[in-house]
Amino acid sequence: MNVLKNIQRKKDNSRCYKIGCCGWSFLNTKRYFGDRWKKRFDSVLQCYASMFDIVEVNSSFYHIPKLETAEKWREQVNKINNKFEFTLKASRIITHTDRFSSEKSIRIFDIYRKVAKRLDSKIILLQCPASWTPSETNIRNFKGFLKKVRYELIAWEPRGKWWDKLDLVKEICSEFNLIHCVDPLRIHPQYFSRKNIAYFRLHGFGKPSMYNYSFNREELYKIKKILISLKKKRNYVFFNNATMYEDALKFIRGIKKND
Repeated sequence: MNVLKNIQRKKDNSRCYKIGCCGWSFLNTKRYFGDRWKKRFDSVLQCYASMFDIVEVNSSFYHIPKLETAEKWREQVNKINNKFEFTLKASRIITHTDRFSSEKSIRIFDIYRKVAKRLDSKIILLQCPASWTPSETNIRNFKGFLKKVRYELIAWEPRGKWWDKLDLVKEICSEFNLIHCVDPLRIHPQYFSRKNIAYFRLHGFGKPSMYNYSFNREELYKIKKILISLKKKRNYVFFNNATMYEDALKFIRGIKKND
């Protein structure tokens, strides 16, 4: 699997491609490393880190990680790859429950800032629900939140038809230096922060659940062409579907090709 690292770190005209998945807990370790995988690795995370250079921590959306847990994760991956990168998905309390409306969101984000520091994570993701519309109240609360929190890079994933073609997304992202996080097969990103970063999350098109899906060759090729056309310095691609590990590996092989 070590050859995959060279592919993921590949630079094309100074472009860097980081490809991984949203979480590691569903990785079928026996499929990739056999029944004796525990002889080689201390955890599923270490198995994952031997296959990929990056992961988006997804469990943090449901539960606030302890600082000690974040330190343990960092220590585990350092044994495999000290250049391994985490991004951190912020709590649903901020985005789905409190919806940026009170000091509670500020306090919880501050905890995530500390967790991210222990992970040496450069990016924190805010994923908003499709029911969160661009109302005057929501925008006022969101901007108030962004004025109070401090972090190097925040990726923002607004969801729902309300946000598909709004100049408001670009306006907010440019004002607060956010990365517009998208599924590129659904919507075109509108802003990349001043550090010129693309951040993709690929969910699938399954029914009734969109996550119950495997990407086909044509879709993976289309994602690659979108990345190339954007010409961004750093490119993050996270698969978040039923076969995300297999699809991510296929995409890595596709990035290596020059077609």
